[in-house]
Amino acid sequence: MSPVVVAGNTAGVGFVAFIFVMLVLVLNGVVGSNIVGVTFFYFLFLFLLCFMFLRQSRYPASFEPQPAVESGQFYAKPVTTAQLPEAMDTPASVTEHTTRTLDQVRVDRS
Repeated sequence: MSPVVVAGNTAGVGFVAFIFVMLVLVLNGVVGSNIVGVTFFYFLFLFLLCFMFLRQSRYPASFEPQPAVESGQFYAKPVTTAQLPEAMDTPASVTEHTTRTLDQVRVDRS
């Protein structure tokens, strides 16, 4: 899309949005001197935004095709894919520890 079209659409949408901004300000009873300030800064930033779009259009995005990837480039070294060494003693099971606490214990009540 042409940068002039982008800037033109931005300006057009900005003008339409300005109508709604003014409508909200007037309906809420904003004083006239404040409306002048809001109008000045609104159009200043709208102009700067469109100017930025047009200025950036002079610098097109550079596109350089990437070289094809060879299948050998993604080979992982065996050292990085090695499994962790097995532990010497295996830990006790979780169920053994939890069910042991549920075993009944004789209590002498003498």
